[in-house]
Amino acid sequence: MKRDKLNREEIENMLKFIWLREERGDRVDASELGEYLDILKEEGYIDIVNDRVYLTDSGRERAEKIVRLYRLAERLLVDILGIEDYGEHACKFEHVISEEVEEALCTLLGHPRYCPHGEYIPMGRCCITNGDRVERRIYRLSELQPDEEGEIKYVVATGEEGSIMFSIGLIPGKKVKVIRTYPNMVIEIDNAHIAIDRRIAELCYIVKTQLNL
Repeated sequence: MKRDKLNREEIENMLKFIWLREERGDRVDASELGEYLDILKEEGYIDIVNDRVYLTDSGRERAEKIVRLYRLAERLLVDILGIEDYGEHACKFEHVISEEVEEALCTLLGHPRYCPHGEYIPMGRCCITNGDRVERRIYRLSELQPDEEGEIKYVVATGEEGSIMFSIGLIPGKKVKVIRTYPNMVIEIDNAHIAIDRRIAELCYIVKTQLNL
């Protein structure tokens, strides 16, 4: 596979594949990596010994980070957002969470040690330097009351719903304020008032910046 056709997500997925196999005590043969083999070697992420694949120090470090992000995303989706069918969503999270958001998320979750399946979550810097739990700050937009507002952190939507959210500006980084919740939900975004379906509001997750008094 040519380098210009291999994106960061594909590299990370292959590194996670190798790391997870090693975690289970299973070997990874060079033939299993197919067209990814040469790229991973060129990037210095793997060594090959007797046709067996081993992660280098840099490869292991990056793979462990991806596994950590994936399992933190699982905990977020289950513990905070109440989403049980989270597999596809967690895979997307692991590729877009920055280090700053990673530490905030881990702290929010109370530095969990295991994912919902009981698999170990590799520790991050925040787990060592900050062991305190924090109050819940991530909410579905549908949970907010009038005059509550916050910044959009995640959206979990694809297809038509994703297109609708994008078209009205419900994207990460945007500020949103709830104007009313009944008889339909009206929000303020980019100085405009927009009525939205509650299903759309349930797919949008924000960090509150102002609570109702």
